[in-house]
Amino acid sequence: MEAISNIIKNNQLFAGNNAKLEEQISERESHMRSFKSYVSMSYDEFKQLLVSNAYEIMLHRSIRREYVIDQYNEPIMRQLYLYFTNSPHCAWNLNAGLIFGGKLGCGKSLMMMAYLRISDQYSRKLTTSIHSNSLSGLIKLNGIETYSRRPLFIDELGREESEVKDYGNIVKPVIDLFGLRYEEGARTYATTNFKYESLEKFYGEFIRTRMEEMMTYIQFPGESRRLRNEVKKEIK
Repeated sequence: MEAISNIIKNNQLFAGNNAKLEEQISERESHMRSFKSYVSMSYDEFKQLLVSNAYEIMLHRSIRREYVIDQYNEPIMRQLYLYFTNSPHCAWNLNAGLIFGGKLGCGKSLMMMAYLRISDQYSRKLTTSIHSNSLSGLIKLNGIETYSRRPLFIDELGREESEVKDYGNIVKPVIDLFGLRYEEGARTYATTNFKYESLEKFYGEFIRTRMEEMMTYIQFPGESRRLRNEVKKEIK
């Protein structure tokens, strides 16, 4: 934002509108920052909160085991902490949303959901969480405007129906939604099994480039963490 302000000050074309333009930039910056809280919290406190929320989500799924922190997810958790506390040391864009990409079962959705619980609590903004399979139907039911401005998390992006019929017309609700949210500057979070190159096949270059600007893509490392239930040996 400071760089933009300097350009305005040094460009005579903007001379007559400096005050108005700088006011608009200030309002825009405040709007973007309002999506995230400014909290004084240690990394250990953040980690404890995230682990606690992840464990609650696992229990809701009837999974009774500890949430494991290891060499794969700990670096991402640390960056999430810097992102949450708006630290200039964060490697991600603090003014953009996030998209976690990775293999099936690697833990990206669980960490994102646990993080958004913390973010919602401290920012006092409720993030709408929707699985991509339900997104088209909900847009058709409630209208696209319902999801155009509020913070939104889309799980498993790229697995939804690309086209649906609405009163006989073929519409592409997710493409329309991302286009609208881009114009509104709405904070968007997502998880996906695809990279941007593959997502472009679903949404086209027009939307893919907007996604790149709206969200920072983080590759979530590691293999599937999901347990396999084995048949116990017969007890004699």
